[in-house]
Amino acid sequence: MTLTIIQRMSLRRKLVKAVRLAVAVDPKIYYVSNTKLVFAVPHGTDPTKLLANAYIFRQIFGSEAELDGDLKRFDLTIPARPLPAKLMYSFEDWQDVCSDASIPVICGVDTLGKLITFDMSERPHALISGETGAGKSSLLRAILTTIILSKKPDQVRLLLGDLKRSEFGLFRNIPHVDSVCVEKTDLARELNEIDRELDHRGRLLDDAGVTHISELDTPLPYIVVCIDEVALLKREKRIMAIIERISAVGRSLGVLLILSMQRPDAKTLDGALKNNLTVRISGRQSNLTNANVAGLPGAELIKQSESGRMIIALEGVYKRIQAPWLAYKDARILLDHLRIERRRDDDKTAQIGVEEIPLFGVLNDDQA
Repeated sequence: MTLTIIQRMSLRRKLVKAVRLAVAVDPKIYYVSNTKLVFAVPHGTDPTKLLANAYIFRQIFGSEAELDGDLKRFDLTIPARPLPAKLMYSFEDWQDVCSDASIPVICGVDTLGKLITFDMSERPHALISGETGAGKSSLLRAILTTIILSKKPDQVRLLLGDLKRSEFGLFRNIPHVDSVCVEKTDLARELNEIDRELDHRGRLLDDAGVTHISELDTPLPYIVVCIDEVALLKREKRIMAIIERISAVGRSLGVLLILSMQRPDAKTLDGALKNNLTVRISGRQSNLTNANVAGLPGAELIKQSESGRMIIALEGVYKRIQAPWLAYKDARILLDHLRIERRRDDDKTAQIGVEEIPLFGVLNDDQA
């Protein structure tokens, strides 16, 4: 589409206004079309502040506008087509893009129709937030289901915390899943084992003179700790200390976090923990304060009717995406062929007729 002089001038004025509001400078504009504007900011301008204020560009150019760039030069993309209202989950759609990842995490589709994923082994620790109805629970189901269907139990182990007793029941008796904890005491016990495993894996790396578990001669599985509504644990000092430790040292040791909460809690996400969550995804937030705590200003602009519409911050780039929809019953159907029978022996869960796959590499006392 060829723009008239008046249309070009209008777009230029909008861009100048947006940049001034975001970082209080005037941009140098290189290119203007109906779908893309390319510009630069003066030396000394903080690029992270510009990207953090990307919501201003969406307020002026439309909710689907995306800002990308680094240092000085930036692209503002105005999609010609909107995001889909709903993205139904199909494992086959994601299988190819996840095949090379050690821990594939699916996110959604962007305005260009591209499937957005990341490898958690390379970008450790993620926060998923959003108020009720935003699509957070469906995205969590889709992420965990994809990991299970993509990887073998000896490659990835899962520890799930479900304090609301509403989300992770469908993952019980799946070979990849070592525990689904619905009580704080159970979660504390499992996390204490994780804490010991961090020490053990650290000693293994030291002894081998390497910096990552992938370099060890004997492969160790990745461990993903996924906790829904982590804000319920903010008064549990021991649990939160272990979670923060995982966020600090877990990358090289192959122990990684997926945390979720409805409304971001500044007391839960304070200090080092928030900084160590390298990937953040949020559905609608009720106000700018919550969106800022989540690290995703602009999430408050998502409409209540836009279930599954989210913002993701990945490598400093903010994108609007439509997250996949996977209903609880559909996820259960996808996983039923993997489900194993279990029995209770001395209050411990045991598999019947299935070779046990250890979660931890910690030595028994008689092996030390």
